[in-house]
Amino acid sequence: MTHHRNDQPPTRIARLAALHRVDSWAPVIGAYALPALGAPDLIVVDGLRDAAGDDTGARARLTAARATGALVIAYLSVGTLEDWRPYASEVPPEWTFGPMPGWEGERFVDARAEGWRRIMAREAAGLQELGFDGLFLDNLDVADDHPQTQDAIVELVEAIRAAAAESVLIAQNGLATIDRLPVDAISREDTWWRWEDGRYGASPPEETAEILGALRRQRARGLVVLTLDYTEPGHPEAEAIVQRSRAEGFVPAVSVLALDRAPHAPTRAAARPRATGVDE
Repeated sequence: MTHHRNDQPPTRIARLAALHRVDSWAPVIGAYALPALGAPDLIVVDGLRDAAGDDTGARARLTAARATGALVIAYLSVGTLEDWRPYASEVPPEWTFGPMPGWEGERFVDARAEGWRRIMAREAAGLQELGFDGLFLDNLDVADDHPQTQDAIVELVEAIRAAAAESVLIAQNGLATIDRLPVDAISREDTWWRWEDGRYGASPPEETAEILGALRRQRARGLVVLTLDYTEPGHPEAEAIVQRSRAEGFVPAVSVLALDRAPHAPTRAAARPRATGVDE
């Protein structure tokens, strides 16, 4: 749910206001250096240190993104362990379920491991201290496939909220637990188009209908809703996806699966005022 209590830090209140003005966003999590983006209202980048603990790249991406005036959000996978992260050596095999199909070096994590929840809270606090406006919490849908972890996923996000009290939180997927998570927005992949079986293609209509019903409920609850669909660059369906998303009151982006370049859709809506990022 959204949190607008008067006892919140002023920085968070300002960031929330900016989040609710967002009309365009750019998830460029896979780009080491920030690509040319135009003028999105919200940018998601990888903010974590590299395997050696060096945060030079993260700082450079933050600085470049901050210069655009956008809200700058740091990526954090809370549902998987990526073997190239500096904290990977802290995670024993018994905390994980198994490999994530299609993503080499990445394993699903059991959030019931208290140590994992501590690591995620620590990393969240570090990202806030580095200067990011918020956190993009990926792979929350691990709780869809492992429902026995749903309570622990909620505890994990609650711990992140406590550790990064000034940050806005965006849940990536995670519809199984979204009603219980202390987040400010939800991003949902694959609503209309996706990457599957080695190619881009339309999502099954019954899945699209189910996702839309869930996202409409979250928007009615007051969450900002972002959509993220995948097509080839230049595909004629991309702009149609944008129109469908905007018609629902959502904020769309259409990109390639690697998320290593600027979204190829939408063309920025000129009619609305641009959101303004919040400096520390």
